[in-house]
Amino acid sequence: MDTAEQIAGGFADIVYLGVGLHSGYGAAQRMYIKRGYLPDGSGVWYRDRICEPYTDCCNDDDLILYLSKQLKNF
Repeated sequence: MDTAEQIAGGFADIVYLGVGLHSGYGAAQRMYIKRGYLPDGSGVWYRDRICEPYTDCCNDDDLILYLSKQLKNF
């Protein structure tokens, strides 16, 4: 992750990533939060689209929460 963030920092001040929401992604979710990633505020995504309130979706690999982290201070 350090190397990936260093490379990304050469292109942008903020890095974004998506993580699945089912329990199989639990370790990744915890790691990203511990590294300073926060939800980006766009809500939950399903199959590459924002999952609107009360819309049907399935808790599978396509259910994603996007996180972001500021790499450089302004």
